[in-house]
Amino acid sequence: MDQDSDVLKMACECYGFGRWAAPYWFIGPEQGQSPDEHNDLKPRAKAWLCLGGGELNDCRKFHELIGEKRLHRETPQLQRTWRPLMLLLMAFLGEPTKNDGLRDYQRDKWGALDGDTCVVELSGMAAHSFKIDRDRNCFLEKRVKIIRERILQHKPKFVVMYGMREKLSWERIADRPFPRENILELGPTILALTPHPTSHGSTNEYWKGLGNRLRLMSSK
Repeated sequence: MDQDSDVLKMACECYGFGRWAAPYWFIGPEQGQSPDEHNDLKPRAKAWLCLGGGELNDCRKFHELIGEKRLHRETPQLQRTWRPLMLLLMAFLGEPTKNDGLRDYQRDKWGALDGDTCVVELSGMAAHSFKIDRDRNCFLEKRVKIIRERILQHKPKFVVMYGMREKLSWERIADRPFPRENILELGPTILALTPHPTSHGSTNEYWKGLGNRLRLMSSK
């Protein structure tokens, strides 16, 4: 693991994008990283510090600072993990789910400081894949605790936690096991456990169906 002090500080204190008070949360294992970054986390740490070194950043501004322009240009490239999650959100909101609309949402609203989404990660260190050597347990206990505290404090409408290999951490955040259908309630908040959006067999129908189900549950 890179022992650079700024990288370690980011790994401990940076949770992702958006705002804690947002109504719609998505929590994953870790941020993705472009192969063009050559596994170097220092530019990300520099960008994070430039934005103030807070728990959450603006997604667009952060990626501009690290030189990743494809995700927020006029016609953005849809990010593989974000697209199914945005599909779920559009279905939940009853909005169109075509790619053009998803591109606009990703460019202008996804993980924005003044937006409706909180997009956070268990690990504060990005990686191109799970094959990359990262200390994924670094600060894990603290991060699980903080994420649970923020959910209880802000009471979002739903929290989607994706990646089945992280199930134990998701259940620690929920403070109980997930039932067979992988959906439970934490006060007014619906928690949903899902496969990773890029996992084998992931379909548009699954994500839209889950969005519709969460909408029906939240309207009761």
